[in-house]
Amino acid sequence: MYNENVRFLGKVAIVFSDLAAISLSVLLAYYTRQEIFRSFFDSLGIKRLEPFSFYLPLLALILIFWLVVGAATRIFNDNTFWEDVRRIWENSFLVVTTVLSFSFIVKKEQLLSRVILLLGFFFSLFLVPAFRLLVRKILIFSGIGVKKIAIIGNGETRKILEEELKRNWYKGYSLVEVIESTEKIDKKIRTMDIDEVFIVSANFDRRTLNSIVIRLEGLVNLKIIPNISQLSLATGTIEALGTVMLLVPPHNLYKKTNVVIKRIFDIILSMLLSIIFSPLFILIPLLIKLDSKGPVLYKQKRLGRGEKPFILFKFRTMYVDSERRLRKYLRQNPAAAREWEVYRKLKNDPRVTGVGKFLRKWSLDELPQLFNVLRGEMSLVGPRPYLPEERGRIGRYRKIIYRVKPGITGMWQIRGRSKLPFEVRLALDEFYVRNWSLWMDISILLQTVVVVISGKGAY
Repeated sequence: MYNENVRFLGKVAIVFSDLAAISLSVLLAYYTRQEIFRSFFDSLGIKRLEPFSFYLPLLALILIFWLVVGAATRIFNDNTFWEDVRRIWENSFLVVTTVLSFSFIVKKEQLLSRVILLLGFFFSLFLVPAFRLLVRKILIFSGIGVKKIAIIGNGETRKILEEELKRNWYKGYSLVEVIESTEKIDKKIRTMDIDEVFIVSANFDRRTLNSIVIRLEGLVNLKIIPNISQLSLATGTIEALGTVMLLVPPHNLYKKTNVVIKRIFDIILSMLLSIIFSPLFILIPLLIKLDSKGPVLYKQKRLGRGEKPFILFKFRTMYVDSERRLRKYLRQNPAAAREWEVYRKLKNDPRVTGVGKFLRKWSLDELPQLFNVLRGEMSLVGPRPYLPEERGRIGRYRKIIYRVKPGITGMWQIRGRSKLPFEVRLALDEFYVRNWSLWMDISILLQTVVVVISGKGAY
């Protein structure tokens, strides 16, 4: 069982990995300031640093504050990798500001190099998560960080859960049993070496679900998985009205201040990305022209905020007679027709050109959408930009999804790209709109880079 001694040992390992990463960050900061940028600071007439040993009190202060602030913000709790990254970044900022404030209060500014502190802060943003990733892998490989789980239930939700358990290996979950029958469930669990049980609530009525919870409470840790249709309410707040409990659904992107913050973020980052990728805006059109006849850009009508149509830009990845090729292919391949009905995409799409396959694999065909973002028609992150003919299939999600601008990427992109069923994409889009935060956008963009590089689900 995943007892408290094992849990404590894992946390100690994480703490030491943080301290090692921060120490290395400060050492790299010192070397960068003293050696790499020496001529720059010399030209400004700024004196050289003291030997590194002079700044050991600063390092000790940083490490102490990391532990204190980290304990207060629960940075050492079990989290997903991207939740850990968010907390690490927040903690790094808090530690830097705390150290600066403390040094001024005790009047020991001479022991403080602001350059080292700021460079150390920058390096820690990457080194601390990297060290944690390595330590988590070692712990899980050695069996220390593994939590054995069982799933009670079946269906689409269970399949999605299994995929997420594999994707989030960082949490250390190991699926050892899937239980479909709830008969004598407490006796079954007692005979198993299980740490946690996940219950798929969609498979049971309320009375059966309550019965399962009552029988298993105290035996193992319980986690209940809501139905896909209840996903967006999972982070709702509960208010008490006397003896009545009220669930208040979240609606973060309904708030004007959040919309303004998101728009400012979109404009700044889109302009920066347009500059970075400017060489590709020259190279890719040349490759497209050499590969097949037709225009460089593919323009398609999509539905934006308020169901207002707009023209979405992409680099052309298909032949100009793509629809004819598709109809012929679907008539000749019943299995492909079924795949198209479920996913609206094909793994072996006869419409895609040679260059198009490469562009799609690395999502380079979507680069022109940066101009859609700058024009105010799209966002960097958001719901999928749906086709007008898909309006009827969106159903009850329409009111929520069309309250915001569609995105170049989104939760549907990082959770499986082309492999997700249409209903699951809609549920993820609704969850995003209701639970948006600036960090959610940042983490989705970072995860999109990882997904694109890995090529998972892309075609």
